[in-house]
Amino acid sequence: MIARLPGSLRSRLIILTVIVEVVMITAILWNSQRLAESHLLQQFELRRTEASRLLRAALAPAMAQHDFAAVGEILEDARQMQGMDYLVMFDEEGRRIASASATPLAGDSPHAFLQALAADPERLDFHIAMQIGEREYGELLIGLDLQFINQARHQILTQNILLALLGILLTTLVLGGVALWLTRHLTALSAASRALASGRRFHPLQGGGDDDIGRVVAAFNSMGSALDARMEELEAAELTQRELAERLLFMAERDPLTGLANRARFEAALDKTLGQGGRGGEQLGALLYFDIDEFKTINDSFGHRAGDSVLVQTALTVGRLVRADELFARLGGDEFVILAPGADRNAAQALAERIVGGIRGLGFDFDGRRLGLTISLGIALYPEHGGERESLVSHADAAMYQAKAGGKNCWRTYRPELDDPERMLHQLGWNERIQRALDEQRLVLHYQGVHSVQTGKIVHHEALVRMIDPEDPSQLLMPGAFIPAAEKNGRIVDIDRWVIGHAIRKLAAADAPAALAINISARSFDEPGLAASIRATLAAFHVEPARLLIELTETAALANIADSELFIRELRALGCTVCLDDFGVGFSSFAYLKQLSADVLKIDGMFIRHLASDPNDQVFVRAIVEVARGLGKKTVAEFVGDAATLAILRELGVDYAQGYYLSRPEAEISPA
Repeated sequence: MIARLPGSLRSRLIILTVIVEVVMITAILWNSQRLAESHLLQQFELRRTEASRLLRAALAPAMAQHDFAAVGEILEDARQMQGMDYLVMFDEEGRRIASASATPLAGDSPHAFLQALAADPERLDFHIAMQIGEREYGELLIGLDLQFINQARHQILTQNILLALLGILLTTLVLGGVALWLTRHLTALSAASRALASGRRFHPLQGGGDDDIGRVVAAFNSMGSALDARMEELEAAELTQRELAERLLFMAERDPLTGLANRARFEAALDKTLGQGGRGGEQLGALLYFDIDEFKTINDSFGHRAGDSVLVQTALTVGRLVRADELFARLGGDEFVILAPGADRNAAQALAERIVGGIRGLGFDFDGRRLGLTISLGIALYPEHGGERESLVSHADAAMYQAKAGGKNCWRTYRPELDDPERMLHQLGWNERIQRALDEQRLVLHYQGVHSVQTGKIVHHEALVRMIDPEDPSQLLMPGAFIPAAEKNGRIVDIDRWVIGHAIRKLAAADAPAALAINISARSFDEPGLAASIRATLAAFHVEPARLLIELTETAALANIADSELFIRELRALGCTVCLDDFGVGFSSFAYLKQLSADVLKIDGMFIRHLASDPNDQVFVRAIVEVARGLGKKTVAEFVGDAATLAILRELGVDYAQGYYLSRPEAEISPA
């Protein structure tokens, strides 16, 4: 019922209490009035009885003596003193002999008199027989005035109503004060709740006490403080997530080693620039492409840390020479590119001269030796040297090789007459063929078994990608024919994702192998979200991650150890096994094994092909096996071509072997 009343809780309490009080006071008032009226009627009846007795005593003797004059005097005195309206005396024969009244009265007989008498609710009409003993001398008709009773009744009712209204007023005021005092914290609670709902900061309420309201206030303060703390945490988390998203977006477009834009960022910017140029038809700028002369020698001679230092210093030096509106990016390895919008031939050549000269002035100390640094740089102009990304990059790359042919440590603007037509056609032809193969689903997987050296049984398979030649569907192209071109034009990332998806589908098929190994290129290390994509694909096909082995080439992993280790950890966190492929190239990789948490080392084929006849290869393989075993890693030997090689591998403790002697790659997986 309270919930149906309008207004606040305070108003509802007052209204309900007043309603209850009105009902109770009405009942009391009605009962009081009933009792008062009953008492008045009792008093009136006593008065009438007493008046009748006195009048009979006074009038009976006079009537017996026929002293009608005395009767008239007694009647007049009685009217004046008793507050009667009229008195009329009739003798025993019904004749009116005397009367007393303030108004004239008609009727000489009782019957006639009563007929002529008008009814009056404020008058009581009754009669008294005048008797002495058994003898009746007449009849007295009396009209007793009731006005004093009605006045008394009205006065009592008025007083009761006034007292009731006063009581209700006092009760309302007292209840209002009490309700205001009791609900003073509820008002504050309501205001604080609205403030909290609107998102404003919470301020604890004061007061409360030990009563129920006080406990509610204390509970609200606790809740408000908790909500306030949670809001602060959410705001901090939202800020952190926003910063993380911005950071991830930044990292997705940046080379982790140098901080420069990566290939994806460069290609997007170049496509945008070329698209704008296509609409306007104007020369929009230049593309400068360079790499570091003899960079591989630096890596092989002084290690990858020295190579990383050279790359970082090169990026810093050239970065100080480019303008804010020019994009400087690292494509991978030691290859860099600068997109200079709006630069004409002279401006591009001037920038190239500054860059070549700036790098020429660098010097590095490696193992006590002073080493100079040079670059070869090529320039391609838009639209003179190409109107599409692939042709423009290819011509800038060709110009760089023209600079190398010119003795290195210099720059060249692309000159078509100096370019090797066969090389250009070959590269552009492969770009088109790779694109067609991806678009027309002309990539296929073949599977080669990897065997236990001790038992000879297949423990898993390796998925090897092949291409059905778009120009000659009867030809099956090996990876060596198209992978270098794919790495050059960036399509290797698309090929990697194709291999990952189809390998996982194979693991979910009815003829699935126990486990499957796939190769991922170095370019895919920089792809944001690759590990998450692998996780999602595994989950979509309900494949256990432990059944997927990821092979990364040693050279790719060591090109950027920090980035590679992060990628390896992400893969291992998924539950995948990680294998370092072509391990042992240059043999400087031993120093970096403790920084890479791979599970398996796949010994490079250069140590396996002549293992049976070359003692030096046996020494290297034994060392790799011992180091791997000490680090808790498994070993795989590839290119096993005969029984003698397999026997030596078994003797050296290699865990697994792979090669034509054991099984050849096949389009379908043969039963183990």
